[in-house]
Amino acid sequence: MRLKSYSSAVILGFPIPETSNPFIAIPTKELIFNINVEKCSNSDVIFNNFPNEVKSYILNYWKKLNEGLNENLCAKINLESNLEGFTYSGLYAVTTSLLLYSLGKYNNEVLNEDEITELSRITDNVKDPSWSSVLDSLRYSSLTGKAVVYRNDEENSVLNKTTLPIEFKNMITLRQKLTRDLLGNDVYGSLTHLMGISVLEASIRLRESNNFKEIFNIFRPITDAISQIIWDLRVDDNCFYVPGLPNTAEKICI
Repeated sequence: MRLKSYSSAVILGFPIPETSNPFIAIPTKELIFNINVEKCSNSDVIFNNFPNEVKSYILNYWKKLNEGLNENLCAKINLESNLEGFTYSGLYAVTTSLLLYSLGKYNNEVLNEDEITELSRITDNVKDPSWSSVLDSLRYSSLTGKAVVYRNDEENSVLNKTTLPIEFKNMITLRQKLTRDLLGNDVYGSLTHLMGISVLEASIRLRESNNFKEIFNIFRPITDAISQIIWDLRVDDNCFYVPGLPNTAEKICI
């Protein structure tokens, strides 16, 4: 089955452990897949034209999905697009979303964006809500093909249809520099509030003006500053870190 969707990236907001904040995700590239689901014995995934770094994450998702549904199905995934212009987290989010959609079609069901996001959240089973919301944001943006602001399944909104071309540099493992215990509840809470309210204000302005570049330039420094405080992430000219798969960050340039 040939499917088109988008890989997205979270461009405003960054996870602060054990908190729940909104994120703005935006499509970076349209991708074309060919996915086939069939009965088998070991719930395997056969990849064609996929970066090795993301294969184990997708395979783990597929196996957990099969276990949860008491199925034994294999998937063959061919990515017909070239391997540039997306992050690993964006590719994971769109691929797993389309795998779930394909599984639904295999069982003669058509799942919508909300159902795919919710069922995938259960399958991911990420304990920290800050990282769970990152994956939700990426999936919702990918499936709608639009910029979105997303906090949870009850607090989210589609903003506008736009695409932000990116150059993906690398992925790093995160180690938290300053914790709630070190900073104290008041300071930690203030940083969390500033990160969240800046994303919400940016989403309001995007909805009203649709001037993405201007709004991004105003609010991105807040995301970068708090990311440096919490995670010791540092930015270069036109390059910055976005949330990746849980406990990773991905450097992109625009």
